[in-house]
Amino acid sequence: MRSIIVPLLFFASAGAAQNMPPSVAIVNVVLDQGAGTVTITYDLSDPEGDACAVWISASVDGGTTFLADVSNVTGAVGSGIAPGSGLVATWTYAGIPSIESTLVRVTAEDGHAPDIQSMVDQVDGQLLAERLEQVAILRHHQSAPAGLAAVRDTLWDTFERAGFQRTATPVPLGGFQADNIQGRQPGLVNEASTFIVDAHYDAVAAAPGADDNATGVAATLEIARILSGYSFKHSLRYIGFAFEEQGLIGSQYHVLNATPAWEVVNGVLNMEMIGFYSDAPNSQQVPAGFDILFPTATASIAADEYRGNFLTVVGNTASQPLIDAYLAAAADHVPALRTIALAVPGNGEIAPDLRRSDHAVFWEAGRQALMLTDGSNFRNPNYHTPNDVIGTIDLDFLTNCTKATLAAAARLAEPVNAGRDVYDLANAVGIHEHHDFPCSAEVFPNPVKDRLFIRLGDCIQEQVIAELFDLQGRKIAGGLLRSTGNGVLHELATPILLNGTHLLVLRSGGSVITMKVEVDRP
Repeated sequence: MRSIIVPLLFFASAGAAQNMPPSVAIVNVVLDQGAGTVTITYDLSDPEGDACAVWISASVDGGTTFLADVSNVTGAVGSGIAPGSGLVATWTYAGIPSIESTLVRVTAEDGHAPDIQSMVDQVDGQLLAERLEQVAILRHHQSAPAGLAAVRDTLWDTFERAGFQRTATPVPLGGFQADNIQGRQPGLVNEASTFIVDAHYDAVAAAPGADDNATGVAATLEIARILSGYSFKHSLRYIGFAFEEQGLIGSQYHVLNATPAWEVVNGVLNMEMIGFYSDAPNSQQVPAGFDILFPTATASIAADEYRGNFLTVVGNTASQPLIDAYLAAAADHVPALRTIALAVPGNGEIAPDLRRSDHAVFWEAGRQALMLTDGSNFRNPNYHTPNDVIGTIDLDFLTNCTKATLAAAARLAEPVNAGRDVYDLANAVGIHEHHDFPCSAEVFPNPVKDRLFIRLGDCIQEQVIAELFDLQGRKIAGGLLRSTGNGVLHELATPILLNGTHLLVLRSGGSVITMKVEVDRP
């Protein structure tokens, strides 16, 4: 049975107090393959009238990524662009063999970054509880494959509602298969730079796995719901990993086989059991040798009489910057959440209990990664048993852990107040060579001073239709020319032309050419 998600609760709202983002509308694009240029005319508006930073991006893969080289752009781009109409930017492209199938994007941001606390405040405890009801079911590839498929569908459907780019990657295990489910939210500035929010969605046999790991999945879904309503400089990738309980199989498959060559993973926030809380003394145990490796953390736990009332933030020493970023985000935005951080040497080989989730695979790949956990069997007595049910979950603790992870993800990805518009160059007005036209044609003089003449050679068709447009696509003049084949000049009656670039479109039979006409009136 496919899961149902309440649509009215899905999309986040930035709130009335937020500075409204600018708006971009591409009004005309001219592709000149001879000169190797794309000229983009766009309108820019901002509700508060702020000057904006504007940049051009391009996609050669149908919009999956906007990573083409657009370093050579002139005109109305860069910082300090005032809102207005008819703004023009020219991209001189190189190394793009199929420019006609390229997408171009104009993005503007006004410098007023959305407030992260307003995002954090949208975390909905009731919705988290509903998510737990959907996910905390028997879900094992052998004993409960229908449950595993239902949770897989919950992830897939949620990422669709968020408008993410979705991927289902089949992961084989013996004669079985399950999918890693991904939702990608591309960044607008440094798109290759990616931060991952993840949790595994499988469970051990005969256990509903409310804490392990329905809590992590519910938090991932809630974070995706809220952050989908915002734009970020860096990309975010939300993943539900399969086969974690069988030895981190899903995450290993992702790192080895499903990470794009262009993507740089700069941080992983792996949520592994974040819902069990106890304020009773001696409810928190620590692994053997913990006091030797982490004396400060052990002293802090002991000073609080070993209460299981904190979130453990586990990284390796190479992930210390990510640990610091998470702790700072949690302290600033969820001060009620107690955190204890551990930085294990190397890749954690000295402390195997700290490698028992999907973050360890990223450590092995040289990436910064955290495990965010309530301590699993060192706190939760229901670990890997049928007693791991929703009634044992502390919803307030789960809500605070979700808020902290959301705050960290948003801060790392860097929110921007941005608007954008995309244009398919397949629809662009093209400037074509004359050999595509059945007769020679020449604008005289060019640049035009006051009167526009067209010289035609021998044409297959007797009649040639001429139309003159400005770069906003407005028709300035038009007329019917009769080719006499003797190279005489034909005047195209025009109003008083404004200085700048225009496009002359000539049609003869089924053939069309477009020529650039410069107007330079004294």
